[in-house]
Amino acid sequence: MRILVVDDDELLAQQFAAHLKTQHYVVDIATDGETGWDYARSAIYDLIVLDINLPKLNGLGLCQKLRQSSYRKPILLLTAMGESSDKVMGLDAGADDYVVKPCSIEELGARVRALLRRQTASGTPILEWGHLCLDPSTCDVTYQNQPLALSPKEYALLELFLRNPQRIFSSSLILEHLWGFEDSPGEEAVRTHIKRLRRRLKLGGAEDVIETIYGMGYRLKPPVEPQPSLSDQARAAAIEAWEHLKKPILARLTVLDQATMALQRGHLPEPLRDEAEQAAHKLAGSLGMFGFPEGSRLGWEIEQILKQPNAADALARLEARVVGLHQELQKPPTPMSGGLFSDPDEEMSHSRAALVLLIVDSDAALIQQLQHMASQTEIHIETALTGSEARIKMAQQPPDVVLLDLAFSPEPDAGLELLEELGDRLPQIPVLVFTKSDRLGDRLRAARCSNHWFISKTTPLNHVLQAVQDALNYTAPDSITVLIVDDDPVMLHHLKQCLPRWGICPITLNDAGLFWETLETVTPDLLILAVEMPIISGIELCQVVRSDYHWHKLPILFLSAHHNAETIHQVYSAGADDYVAKPFTETELVTRIFNRLKRNQRLSTLAGINH
Repeated sequence: MRILVVDDDELLAQQFAAHLKTQHYVVDIATDGETGWDYARSAIYDLIVLDINLPKLNGLGLCQKLRQSSYRKPILLLTAMGESSDKVMGLDAGADDYVVKPCSIEELGARVRALLRRQTASGTPILEWGHLCLDPSTCDVTYQNQPLALSPKEYALLELFLRNPQRIFSSSLILEHLWGFEDSPGEEAVRTHIKRLRRRLKLGGAEDVIETIYGMGYRLKPPVEPQPSLSDQARAAAIEAWEHLKKPILARLTVLDQATMALQRGHLPEPLRDEAEQAAHKLAGSLGMFGFPEGSRLGWEIEQILKQPNAADALARLEARVVGLHQELQKPPTPMSGGLFSDPDEEMSHSRAALVLLIVDSDAALIQQLQHMASQTEIHIETALTGSEARIKMAQQPPDVVLLDLAFSPEPDAGLELLEELGDRLPQIPVLVFTKSDRLGDRLRAARCSNHWFISKTTPLNHVLQAVQDALNYTAPDSITVLIVDDDPVMLHHLKQCLPRWGICPITLNDAGLFWETLETVTPDLLILAVEMPIISGIELCQVVRSDYHWHKLPILFLSAHHNAETIHQVYSAGADDYVAKPFTETELVTRIFNRLKRNQRLSTLAGINH
């Protein structure tokens, strides 16, 4: 755990820091408010201690500034003034607690532990995970009541996981939490400490406590306990959600009934046809996610019928499908695998196992060796022997990484031409250029393409696979804010419910007219847009964002129940980064969000290098 102490009394600050370090906290010290503000913006702190009377920027002002910048962790104020009004001012400024000086170092330490304890799910002094227990007040760790001997850094690492039991920590995020500015090592040190901690825990009988989430980092592995089957849990959650959402969904079905009756009478007014088409569109996009996949299919067919209601057989087809939709919604929901009610722990592991490596190489023996080695990892290999085959596969499903042999074709420039094409069309995909030759001319030409690394064909194959994984190293942000614009309140409600458990903060908006001021206020990391909305479409909003100097690089993902080539072409022409067809699974959407953010991060990194 990392703590910032901002106090111009250097002697007190040093004594307090020394006391905290004996309890395995990492402590940074700032002696004025402006330096404290710089520190707080430069690192991730689990708690900040502020003296009120600071030079340059006083403690109350700094506290307010921290809260205005969305710092949500505890703040402890130190004050030599014991007046009630001073305490009220401090708490109103955003502090969680205060201590009146002079005070003992032990009291300060106890207040720190109490504030950190409030951040845990249980709020109890003892941090527990199955049979594993950690007591922050004594720094004792036990497993099944037997003491475990840990080094200070191993203890701090375990405490970080126990205080955030559901959270995934990347190596860089662990560095931010557990090392100060003066002694921060590389990410390899984190991996080393993780290995040592696992070894210590295993020696004490606690196996498989920490798991690796591919491409993201580490977290606590949930204790194995007898539980209802995941399918039973998902079904129960789906039924509960259906009861909650039945009313607005059935209201859309009522609109379809009204349109059907109007068509039976021989006249379907255009406003009612528009309303019914929109209702069918929303049902097609949402019912599958709520446990009615057949309902989604029927909704899509009804939408198509309502586009041409005067066709010869339109009434008969509409009647049959509306009746079918009524019958479908009388059944209990059946959640899809990876859907809104699936277990995120299991689905995360499945989604992260889908790393796709496309190998463009004519060396069959080498491909076979790589496939054999990759079968022991979380890498799925696709192969292409020709440039045209590679282009087809990348158009069907863009891979996560490409391993390209520049000499895969007898034509001398085919490899470099494909590399240049990848750089132009899919700059977000990292390419490992696999070659026997090391000609400067090839490197100069390849240097004009984005996001690639050279690797010799003499490199051991296990190192090649490691290079593939390194190419995808991604530092997940401490928090991810996503702005979602959709006129379907049912869809927004469920995304608001499910995304936070993946570490994503969704800000929802169902009025596109308020889009720009919301965008400027929220400053999201990613934007999700529905294609079709009244008054202003998602495509128009995307064009507005892409034409703005400040926002034109914001990742944009589209949601639509329309799967046709024309719609897909329109969204990508408008500047979309990705497109997800409704109905989608929760896991699919979350994976697309994380993939888009990590690819944008790689592009930003490369841009920084190039400039």
